[in-house]
Amino acid sequence: MAKIRVVNGVRFSEDDSRLTHVRWGIVDTDRNEWISGPAEAEVIDVVDALMSGNEVWTIYTVQGRTVPGPRLRTVGDSEEAEAIETHTDPNDHRTLRDLPRF
Repeated sequence: MAKIRVVNGVRFSEDDSRLTHVRWGIVDTDRNEWISGPAEAEVIDVVDALMSGNEVWTIYTVQGRTVPGPRLRTVGDSEEAEAIETHTDPNDHRTLRDLPRF
């Protein structure tokens, strides 16, 4: 069973300038089922997971189907990362702002 952490929703500050929370959980990619979550968490929890070596991905809903999105990465000084963003590639330009808000 392959397990990965995924983010499927976001919350921004009142002025919309800063990502403050995510909705995330752990998914079994073999069965495409949630193992735990999704649950609300502060961005620092995702930063901590990434800094600990975990991969965190995004998932999006496109035409009623859940599809994988870009992987996440930390932003900021490597020892004091404070934020996250999508690690886009030439074929996928989706960002965290494209996820549903909660």
